Amino acid sequence: MTNVKELEKLRPCGRLETYSTGRHYLGYYNNVGLTATYTSPSGSSEPLETIIYGALRIVIAEHTILSAIPLDEEKSYPDVYFARLPSIDLRTCVEFRQRETKAPDNVGDDEELKNLLTEEHSRNFKDNLGTKPSWRLIVLASSGSTNTFTAAWFFHHALADGTSATLFHDTFLKVLNSPSQDPSTEPIVKFPNTPLPPFFEDQHPLPISWSFFIRTLAKIFFPSIFGKRSPTLWTGAPLPATLTNPESHFQLLDFSAETTQRLAKLARKHNTSITATLDCVFATALFAHLPADQYDQLISSNPASMRRFLKDVPDTQMTNALTTYTYTHYRHKGDQKSGLANFDWAEAQKNKDAINSTLALEGRDNPVALLRYAPNIHEYLTGHLGKARDASFQVSNIGVVKSPAEGAWKSGRMVFSQCANPVGAAVGMGVVTGGDGCASLCFYWGDRVAEEFISKVVGEVKVIIEGLVQEENATK
Repeated sequence: MTNVKELEKLRPCGRLETYSTGRHYLGYYNNVGLTATYTSPSGSSEPLETIIYGALRIVIAEHTILSAIPLDEEKSYPDVYFARLPSIDLRTCVEFRQRETKAPDNVGDDEELKNLLTEEHSRNFKDNLGTKPSWRLIVLASSGSTNTFTAAWFFHHALADGTSATLFHDTFLKVLNSPSQDPSTEPIVKFPNTPLPPFFEDQHPLPISWSFFIRTLAKIFFPSIFGKRSPTLWTGAPLPATLTNPESHFQLLDFSAETTQRLAKLARKHNTSITATLDCVFATALFAHLPADQYDQLISSNPASMRRFLKDVPDTQMTNALTTYTYTHYRHKGDQKSGLANFDWAEAQKNKDAINSTLALEGRDNPVALLRYAPNIHEYLTGHLGKARDASFQVSNIGVVKSPAEGAWKSGRMVFSQCANPVGAAVGMGVVTGGDGCASLCFYWGDRVAEEFISKVVGEVKVIIEGLVQEENATK
């Protein structure tokens, strides 16, 4: 049995990383996932395991964080730390599974992938600690096929943020198309002795203004005055007083490359962005299926990457650097039964302005900075139990992941998924556009939100997006 205390100590986990180690330790949040389908017209004479192992050896060598595991998760900053595994056996963290159903060629419901997400997001990284990395790769392929497979990568959120997850697949695809880089396909991989990059708070000072600090304190100590909650705000059911192994549920919604492209053009035409548009679409769909006489407000709380504000961080380096922005949505006056009729492009423009205002701060007044005032991360997290949530929903968009024109292997449909955050928003939506140009929306929610309700909301999102594109076509 491995004595984890004998592993090489790399550095302390930063406060944002410790937020993830705390959630992982408590069983609140297990992992993040990014799934991609890979195809090659000619296939390979090599077994799929040989192809995957050979590629992973290079991916691991290029991304040092993949050698690190967080230890002492029961503690708080600065006592939680990353240690390096000297080597790993890929057979312990790569699983090959046979596809029972054919993956959809175009836009369609992939029930098998949805079931995989449900299963994998319920698995943490606590088993056999010190012998396996804090990530795993699940490979789905039809029997005997070496020219098409789906690679689902799941990782501890302390290792990287969602945007950095795209770097794993970028490197993986690059190596698939350059197999001569490392001819070895041995499953035992030794990790390089490369230092880890600094944590977020060491890369950015995260200054806090007095006004931001005082507003935050006022809401905490005088909630009835400065943090008064509207009775018509929907944030799902209150959190239970105790929480043990909460489950996550998923539903997938894809759009064709044509619809995706037209929606992006439509957003630009209205001086907004895809993220802001989807945020407003989600809110409109929720309002369409919430009682109008009970709820007229929603709050979205969405992550935004801070990578652009970090100095000396290469574009190819995985990191974990985030901020959040919130936006309050109000039910459309003269509310119609149709969600599409209630969608407002002016609201999407205001939403984009909120994103721009957050980014204009360049990391100042980042809520992450407030974690320095939470000496015990576990008490901070459990302190949310028995209370109402702060946010209604979350939209996390990691953008477009393109497949290079050169090379036989191409990446296609992608899915960005994560556990439902039991101390965060009631429902969430992960968004990514893969190499096939199709936008994929992954909806996730916890036990205290009804699946029937979410199914109606997802259906409404589909109707609104397709309706917006059709309306635009009709006006041409």
